[in-house]
Amino acid sequence: MNQTLYKSILFCTFLLLFQSFFYRIICQTETNTDAAKKYDEILSKDESEKAQPSATPSGENQVESQPQIETQTEQPKEVINEKEVQGINELTNILPKLDNTLYKDWGKSGEPVIWIGGESSTPPVSQKNELLSELGIESILKQSYKKENHNVEIVIYKFKDFAGAYSAYSILRQGATTKLKVGKNASESESLINFWKESYYVDIHTNEQSDTISKEFIILSGQDVSKNIEKEQLPPVVAIQLPALYKAQGTERFCLGPVCCNDYIKKESFGLDCNLLNLQNSGGVITAEYQLADDSKDKERITLILVRYTGKDIAESVFNIFKSDFENKQKEKKDMDIEIEDSLVKVKNNKNNYTMLKQKGNLLAIAYNITNKKSGEQVLGLVPWPIEIYKGTQGNVPSDVPSDVPEEKSNPSGSQ
Repeated sequence: MNQTLYKSILFCTFLLLFQSFFYRIICQTETNTDAAKKYDEILSKDESEKAQPSATPSGENQVESQPQIETQTEQPKEVINEKEVQGINELTNILPKLDNTLYKDWGKSGEPVIWIGGESSTPPVSQKNELLSELGIESILKQSYKKENHNVEIVIYKFKDFAGAYSAYSILRQGATTKLKVGKNASESESLINFWKESYYVDIHTNEQSDTISKEFIILSGQDVSKNIEKEQLPPVVAIQLPALYKAQGTERFCLGPVCCNDYIKKESFGLDCNLLNLQNSGGVITAEYQLADDSKDKERITLILVRYTGKDIAESVFNIFKSDFENKQKEKKDMDIEIEDSLVKVKNNKNNYTMLKQKGNLLAIAYNITNKKSGEQVLGLVPWPIEIYKGTQGNVPSDVPSDVPEEKSNPSGSQ
């Protein structure tokens, strides 16, 4: 009995020792497995952290650089907006200030419509963009005014220089020449006033006829707008050289390029090809009608075209082109006679009227609708042609110099 109990105690003791040893092995194995997992996690975390710093700075740089890119893309917009604001302020400052003592019960009708040149959108006027671009348009403002059922609209065109403004006035104006003290030159009718001053062409009008209340506003606002344009400017040189004697007022048309020339000069001429005039090397082309005193009975009007070039050689070249053109036409039409005298060409066609061309110095003149040869010669004689002077110490070589104004410098816009 005692021996059996002793064996049982030994067996239990051995079993306990065995389980304790085996449990330690299992625990150590489990602990090492967890540590390995954690180590792997640490390694992977360290690698990701090592990789992350290299990505983080670039990411931070990208984040920091994005506002700089936005600023760079927005900066030109701010510059453009500043220019637009400046241009808008220039136009709006020209508008009349509605003093109630003068403009009783008149007020603005809506916000102004402002168009900036170079935009892809269509200008808010009837003139085509191609023509306005040739004249050097920069911006246009339209502002409506209202008093009860009376409505007036002010349209202000801003050009890059006075030549574009003068050209716009000469081709777009309506009504008759007026003595109203507005602008440099002005025209009016019962429903409008048009004028130009400095680099602005102004159109103030109402769509109603015989509206005296609107006409009063038109006159008052025209005077204010004219005063608000402070600078004065003479017309282009070629317009000053256009003879004033016998000229029919209001028939002047001045163009800077072929678009304007084809639309406003060619359609009233003998079939002039404006592309032959080489206007890009000129100060512009101007035309007007003349009625001589001796021809007052039959109301004959002679049309004169005058071009002032940047040099004598260019004027000679254009003259020779027109002369050759008429000579070629003579071969086709047997009833056309041509007389060539030095720098003067006289063409007589089957309708028994004449076309005459003359060139001297940097000026070229074309006269047409001439029924009397002497009348044509008289009109050409009105032009202030350059005089010929001799340089005695230089071998008496003749040189053409304008009698009243200096030689035209290269300036397509026609400025002085």
